[in-house]
Amino acid sequence: MINYQRILVPIDGSKGAKIALNKAIKIVKENQAHLDILKVMDMNSLDLGNTGLILDGEQVYQIEQANESYLTKLNQELVKKYDLSSKQFHVHLRFGNPKVVIVQDFQPEYHNDLIVVGSTGKNFLERLVMGSVASFVVREASCDVLLARSEK
Repeated sequence: MINYQRILVPIDGSKGAKIALNKAIKIVKENQAHLDILKVMDMNSLDLGNTGLILDGEQVYQIEQANESYLTKLNQELVKKYDLSSKQFHVHLRFGNPKVVIVQDFQPEYHNDLIVVGSTGKNFLERLVMGSVASFVVREASCDVLLARSEK
């Protein structure tokens, strides 16, 4: 088996992302690797239900604070529930198109040698209109990608 040193797992709150995170944690423990957990806020999808209305600064701030709170709780859970050292992982929050941020910005910047993604966080119509982030990452990443489908 390849000895991965720096693993990236993008999360979006979906079931698939949780499965990917669990698999990534197992790989981190087996390889004594470092885990980067990335939450990308896609501001284009935050337009009040595709109504064309633009969020104001206060609404964006509230969304950002909610995500920061979620990541802080996740950080604490990783230390307590999964017995990870705070030096073994970092949580990151970025803004932008998740596809671009994961493949073109974050992974090259942090030199991740494995990306673990959940199979999908979108329904059929969303995948049809916007495309699957997981599919894009599998096709375009410059490192190995593991597509996590189930807990088994």
